[in-house]
Amino acid sequence: MIDCNNLSFQGNSDFKTCIFVLMAVVNFLFPVLLFFGIITMVSKHRFFQNSPFSTRSLQLAFLLRMLSSLVVYYIYSEYYTVRAEADTFKYFDDSYHMSKGFWNHPIDFFQMLFGIDCNTAYFHDNYFNDMSNWVRSYDNGLLNDNRLVIRFNALIRIFSFGNYHIHTLIFNFIAFIGSVSMGNVFYAVSKSKFKSYLAVFIIPSVVFWSSGIFKESILLFALGVFLFHFYQACKGKWSTKRGAVLLSTLCILIVMKLYVFLAFLPACVCYFMSKNKAKPYWTYLSIYGIFLLMGLGLAALAPQYSFISLIVDKQRDFINLSQFFEVNSAFAMDYLEPTLWSLIEASPEAILNVFTKPWLGEVNSLLFIPPLFENLLLFILLLFCFSSRKKLTSNQARFVFFCLSFTIIVYLIIGLTTPITGALVRYKIPAAPFLWFGILMILNTYKFPKGLRKNKLYLWLHSYL
Repeated sequence: MIDCNNLSFQGNSDFKTCIFVLMAVVNFLFPVLLFFGIITMVSKHRFFQNSPFSTRSLQLAFLLRMLSSLVVYYIYSEYYTVRAEADTFKYFDDSYHMSKGFWNHPIDFFQMLFGIDCNTAYFHDNYFNDMSNWVRSYDNGLLNDNRLVIRFNALIRIFSFGNYHIHTLIFNFIAFIGSVSMGNVFYAVSKSKFKSYLAVFIIPSVVFWSSGIFKESILLFALGVFLFHFYQACKGKWSTKRGAVLLSTLCILIVMKLYVFLAFLPACVCYFMSKNKAKPYWTYLSIYGIFLLMGLGLAALAPQYSFISLIVDKQRDFINLSQFFEVNSAFAMDYLEPTLWSLIEASPEAILNVFTKPWLGEVNSLLFIPPLFENLLLFILLLFCFSSRKKLTSNQARFVFFCLSFTIIVYLIIGLTTPITGALVRYKIPAAPFLWFGILMILNTYKFPKGLRKNKLYLWLHSYL
């Protein structure tokens, strides 16, 4: 955003006032025009027109995202006043220092953008030392996902002129593309607009945590786009372009959240290998068993790549950080031992924590209320599944196994390493659409009471979507 405080004008105060008003109008109009441009694109572009959902419902979904982004902006402005620690501001603010290079030293900017020979004293003295998040507070040997978000924001700053809301619009739009791509696959499997739309566009925690300048926005984009092209490839629709998209989105997943990639890859292999199998669950069990043996073998040959040590070290870092910063939503967690049996013993409690938290007694923030009600609704749906199960086709059964196996592995990794309820709520966002869709697929809505199925609101929603 244009910083009026650093400007000085000679002359009368009326001229200054006019300039300030003009700047304020430009800063307001720029995001408004971009918003309506995106809304128009949703109604005109072939990607959205080919979606099974109506233009009105897609525009409504994007509008809900933007309203959520305003809530994010308000909460982080009013209640998280230290901007260097406020998630939606810290990467945006850090990108300012990198973007200065574009105007002053363009070669420096592109070196930092692409990571070319920029790990030197010159770049640290002139750019990185002014950033709060370029170097993480702890280093567990994994790729630093902070830097990708900072770089992306620095690239946007070239034309946003530092307007925060332009950045949120772009982050929202890429997350929206991922959601639409995911919804296309969910509909292709289920043939239900209602279930697909609910799973990808309506879950409050997913919408909230992917509507600001968050890592989850980029992650949701990569997950959705990869899933769409992977599903098309499984149907035999392969091309060089599709292969390039799969590879690039896979790289984003590896950089952004390695645990999501490690959970997603075997689930994709299982789905592909279970084609034409009468009992897909045996395929899933055997392939996951092979992946486990491969992981143990790699750990024996190269201990630095041991997934057990990686999980143990991640947990220790997280526990130490929660204690150092005295995090309000932290809960007690026993330290893991660097053995497979230690992970197995801790797994039931880990899964239970991720599925059930936040508990009612832990709600000490407004941000915990939506996930609390989401969990309650999810358990209600699970109870209905026992009495109102739907008979699935072979492909639907395979995809439900895909969704639930991916969810369980994500939840297991999170539960084993994360001793903070707030972090649990946020880290499980990538798996939430898959969990909800898997459960909704099992649920037979035709067994619902006739009064509910014939309800005018229910019928209107189906026609609207």
